[in-house]
Amino acid sequence: MPEPDPSRNGGEFAPFDPFAPVDYPADYPGPPVAYPPPPAYPGAYPAPGYDPYAPYRPYGPAVPSGTNGKAIASLVCGIAGIALCICFLPSLAAIVFGAIAMSETKRTGQSGYQLAVAGLTIGVVTLLMGLFFTLVTLARA
Repeated sequence: MPEPDPSRNGGEFAPFDPFAPVDYPADYPGPPVAYPPPPAYPGAYPAPGYDPYAPYRPYGPAVPSGTNGKAIASLVCGIAGIALCICFLPSLAAIVFGAIAMSETKRTGQSGYQLAVAGLTIGVVTLLMGLFFTLVTLARA
């Protein structure tokens, strides 16, 4: 460590090594081996899903309002596929929109997951009905 008054050392500072190890006293206690467990309180249980070590994030991403538009489109296309079961386009659109909407609603927490499942299910059923009617018609011809 440098001397506070350089005039004592002939006008120069004493050599100082910033990376020198710090010497601790010989009787300095080491780190504790293990911390004791917290005291147990009889009859007191934390709420289900409560994690005391989870970080608190008050300004997280907000859940989008309203129902997912792709879920509504899936249900509408599925219902249109019932009326037009010979045309496969509404049924295919219902399946695609339903799959996309299911993943979006799970990811964002937006409402409309049940609509997406219903649209996907109706789309698959109407697609199978359309294929069945097409194969029956072709078999008779």
